[in-house]
Amino acid sequence: MKPAALRRPARGFGLIEALIAIAVLAFGMVTLVQFQGRLVSQTTETQSRQTANQFAGELLGTVLVDAPNAACYTLPQDGTCANNAAKDRTSAWADRVEAALPDGTASSTLDAATGRLTVAITWTGKASQDTRRLESTTDVR
Repeated sequence: MKPAALRRPARGFGLIEALIAIAVLAFGMVTLVQFQGRLVSQTTETQSRQTANQFAGELLGTVLVDAPNAACYTLPQDGTCANNAAKDRTSAWADRVEAALPDGTASSTLDAATGRLTVAITWTGKASQDTRRLESTTDVR
């Protein structure tokens, strides 16, 4: 046996510790990048949902102000409508929905018996590519 003073100290432990620390750091960085990607994706989905909600509220608010012409705010147009300005507003609104949302489409129906106008907006989610739908209803009597 060699005396303790003559033994050579072990070498390379510092290098192994540094490699392990780099591996742990790299794993943490990859996890953070994935988390940030999911966060951006969810933010985009939320933004589209908020946009659809604003458009639905806009049309419902317009109909409440112009309740006598509620039949003019249906998409596709059904029933009789003598107010061309209301028809034009509805068409322009639908065009803005299509432009603002990916694959956005809008429809609205008026139930004459109950006086309820239902607005439905559909779009495609940017990250998931799933079809999303928002439906809002108000009483226009």
